Amino acid sequence: MIIPKLVSVIIPVYNGELYLAEALDSVLAQDYRPIEVIVVDDGSTDNTAEVARKYSQVHYLHQTNQGPPAARNTGLSHCKGDLIAFLDADDLWVSGKLSMQVSFLEAHPEAGCVMGRTKNVLQEGVVRPSWVEESTLSEDSVAYHMGTLLAHRRVLETVGNFNASYLYSDDFDWLIRLKESNISIGKMEKILHLRRIHLSNLSHNPEGRVIKTHSRIRLLKETIDRRRKADRFASC
Repeated sequence: MIIPKLVSVIIPVYNGELYLAEALDSVLAQDYRPIEVIVVDDGSTDNTAEVARKYSQVHYLHQTNQGPPAARNTGLSHCKGDLIAFLDADDLWVSGKLSMQVSFLEAHPEAGCVMGRTKNVLQEGVVRPSWVEESTLSEDSVAYHMGTLLAHRRVLETVGNFNASYLYSDDFDWLIRLKESNISIGKMEKILHLRRIHLSNLSHNPEGRVIKTHSRIRLLKETIDRRRKADRFASC
């Protein structure tokens, strides 16, 4: 008898009381078991803790405010699963997301992880922000987005933790390092993840957009420097 692998779902959250319950509901409604759900509260000052603690199936952790990458790393240090997934507290998974991805990995043992398609969803009453293309609200896309990822634990151990110095681009940095690791990445042509567009998104805040832009520029430079160093090493 084959014992199903435990899937650990890590949800970092900061002041997410408005959206966390729906995110958790989308995870707990998955038809795959066993799962463990770890909510890492990154020093919220709203009612995030009360929302999370209403769910007996959720392992709630609290830490002082350190940013999303530190919260993800805290979740990784506490999770027990052979397979690991992530979901932002304001996003959603579609029905069957985990079972489809577990089946994919079983059918493709060469793949260290699998990703799928994501779709932007405009929160009711929110005007489409300028940074969201209108076409992305009517079309889905293959996206290197942490919310679509399901990975073997060994992949996280190989790629390493999230870089806490990238407060708003840590997921992008991690996914770049994933591609650089030569780990086989499976791709599914299915919408697995819904990215909610709302007024609390960082990009709605002008200061937040500046911080995110500077972070991406720094990330690009460090990525280029790392690749140049690797090329010099390979040519020796």
